Amino acid sequence: MHRPALRRLLVLGATCAAVATVACAGDGDADAACGPVRREPLDARSFHVLPGADAPEFRTDPPTSGPHVAAPEPEPVADEPIPPVVQVGILEEGGVLIQHVDLSDADREAVEALAGDGVVVAPAESLPEGAAVIATAWVTKQVCTSVDVGDLGAFAADHVDRGPDGHGS
Repeated sequence: MHRPALRRLLVLGATCAAVATVACAGDGDADAACGPVRREPLDARSFHVLPGADAPEFRTDPPTSGPHVAAPEPEPVADEPIPPVVQVGILEEGGVLIQHVDLSDADREAVEALAGDGVVVAPAESLPEGAAVIATAWVTKQVCTSVDVGDLGAFAADHVDRGPDGHGS
């Protein structure tokens, strides 16, 4: 099976398991949790910067393109927030990043079930007001006010392996 197709199947399988977990927990307002998937303008400064260089400013929060470092293979679930210059490096490689703040243990575990095979889940130091979870891919973002693993899993499946370096973008 082609690798991107296999990844999508694995992400969808994890999504189904996570959806069942949240449905059993009684999350009643899942329909309105996530806004639309939005395409953001490409930051023309999307080039590699040297590790240790001054932190650049980004045009969006969290960024979906811009100055970045070459990202090492990230752990699927991060314990600490990922710096923006590394976030963009992950997205450039075709990864999807799902960041969250102030989630219950059950919601955090449901989101972490989406991690793996190109999908990275990490806490955020902060997110824009009203956002509990934000999924990002190269020049693409979805903002959620609460956890909706169905929408987040669909975002991941649709955008993994779609970075600018010939990964389907």
